[in-house]
Parts: sequence; C-alpha cells; structure tokens
Amino acid sequence: MSAVLDGITVIIVMTLFGIASIFGYMVLDEVNTDMVISNDTVAAQEVVGDLHGKFPTLLDNLFLFAFILLGIFVLVSVFLIDTHPIFFILSILLLVGVFIVGGIMANAFDDIMSDPSISEYANQFPYTGWIMTHLVELIIALTFLVTIALFAKYRLT
Repeated sequence: MSAVLDGITVIIVMTLFGIASIFGYMVLDEVNTDMVISNDTVAAQEVVGDLHGKFPTLLDNLFLFAFILLGIFVLVSVFLIDTHPIFFILSILLLVGVFIVGGIMANAFDDIMSDPSISEYANQFPYTGWIMTHLVELIIALTFLVTIALFAKYRLT
C-alpha cells in the first residue's frame, strides 16, 4: 500500500516540477526582457542572459535525470525488499490508482502547456513534454519491469 502511495506522490511531484520549471522560465524571460529594456548594468544583463540561455536545457535534463533515477530506484528497491510474488496481485489492483493519477496528471500538464501563451515556453522543454505526454505508457513499462524483477528475484532465492 505504501509503495502505491509513494508512486502517486512521485507522479504528482514530477508533474509539479515540470510545470514549475516552465513557469519559472516564463518569469525569467520577463525579467531578462525587463533588464534589457531598463538598461541595467552590463554585468547584470550578462548574468541574467546567461542564466536565461541555460535555464531550459538544465531543468529539462534535470527532469529527465530525475525520472530515470526514480525508475532505477524502483527497480533496485524491488530486489532489496523481501516479498513474496503473491503480493503482486494485490499490488496490481492498487496500481490502478497509480495509472489513474498518472493519466490525470498527464492530461493536466497537457492542458496547461497547450495554452498559447505558455506553449512557446513549454516547447523549450522537449524531454519534460515527451515524458509527460507518454506518462501512462512509461508507468505501464515500469510496472512490467518491476514484475520481471520481482519474479526474477523470487527465482534467484
């Protein structure tokens, strides 16, 4: 039960991180534009301009890295936790909730990012957009890998 709630929590946190990254880039773009218009010091303009150029790539790659790392963590934790495969049947029933939350979060992300004023910024985050568009499929693939790992561990012991 706890693993399912952890999965739901991770999905919600990753979705909020993706949305916050894109909105953060929107704010940074406004600040960068205002600094250029207001003729602030050259050093400040260079720092903000440099950050503006690196921000989307950095946070997009961070989102991808976190998603892959959390997937690896799930697979490793399956090997480290002693359970009997019979509990997997109960887990499958509980994972329906994870699939539902994943679908809701993916649709919410897509609805927010399809707004014309936001989509130009969202296009700067290709990994985040791809992962969130295919979130349910990725959850299903990870569940399949967990199933294989669970039964492989059971056969090894």
